[in-house]
Amino acid sequence: MSNRKLYGDAKLIKELLGKMQLVEEAEGGWATVYKDASSGRFWMKYHTTAGEQSGGGYELLIRLPLPTTQKLVAVAIESPFEDEAVAAVMRLLEEEALEKKDFRHVLVNRLEEMNLESLPTEQKQRIRKVFTLTSLLDPTNKREVKGKTIEQLKEDAAYFENVSKRALILSDKL
Repeated sequence: MSNRKLYGDAKLIKELLGKMQLVEEAEGGWATVYKDASSGRFWMKYHTTAGEQSGGGYELLIRLPLPTTQKLVAVAIESPFEDEAVAAVMRLLEEEALEKKDFRHVLVNRLEEMNLESLPTEQKQRIRKVFTLTSLLDPTNKREVKGKTIEQLKEDAAYFENVSKRALILSDKL
């Protein structure tokens, strides 16, 4: 296997798992851990909840230990593999929804550091896809609102408005 951190192609995942040893399965089968005998690396296969509204989540194979937010952002915008980039975005969305991890500011900061105008067309298209999958240009608050004070709601709304404005400037450079 290559130095990839994630796989999102179901056919490729099935092929890879055929070469690995099942180590552990979570109750209910929502996640399974495998060991790649040739490298000694551990991998987790699971279905994200991101995308459930549209038909059932996204199957992921992710190398353990789990990548950091910064690493997932880098994979999303730099991986030469389409399925790995999409899998990274799905993982970011999953962590945002379930673990309340912010990734949007990390993504925008990273993109602001790049010279977007000089990127190859393929990478520009990838970044546009990341914008679409994450709804990065949408200023709507995507955090839970129940049980929050007006001040907390205003802070959340300001966060998404700020990210959206910065992303819009970046989008124009693409």
